[in-house]
Amino acid sequence: MTAPSQSRPSRTQQERREDTRARLLAATIECLVEHGYAGTTTQRVQDRAGLSRGALLHHFATKEALLVAAVSHVADGQISAARAEAAAGAASEVELLHHVMSGPLFLAGLELWQAARTEPALRAALLPAERRVGAAVRKLLAELFPPSRASRVEVDGLLALYRGLALTSVLRPDADLDRRVLDLWVERVLRR
Repeated sequence: MTAPSQSRPSRTQQERREDTRARLLAATIECLVEHGYAGTTTQRVQDRAGLSRGALLHHFATKEALLVAAVSHVADGQISAARAEAAAGAASEVELLHHVMSGPLFLAGLELWQAARTEPALRAALLPAERRVGAAVRKLLAELFPPSRASRVEVDGLLALYRGLALTSVLRPDADLDRRVLDLWVERVLRR
């Protein structure tokens, strides 16, 4: 007696499209972190994603659009995860901020920020996305540190401090020092 055929239902066109896009975005972040901006070519991204040139171009007409979409996608995911953790009370404010402002996203973003200085097309593509992500991060910080506890200048100061620490961590990987500096800022400025 043979077992009945168990075929999986085929995926919809929308599911296939979303999977292709997700593979391209993940491959882009991996390439930015591993190879930097200059080494992140569309050929390298499509190879890593295991997709054709046509699939890449169907989703992203330019390299700049691909890069900005990848960093924005990861930023949105990290902000959503931090917001969920905050709602669950699963982590301190500093730990939540660390989730948003570190890891592969920060490194990939750093590559794009630096390249945008001399690449007008990248700068033009990156600026609206960075404004949107920046507004989402500020909104998250306002939720973590309500205006009654912190002014806009203090919250922006924390954000600038965190960016600086994340940048220097590329050369000085001392997470304990970063945590102590951030804890001190939160304690002395935001919780005074």
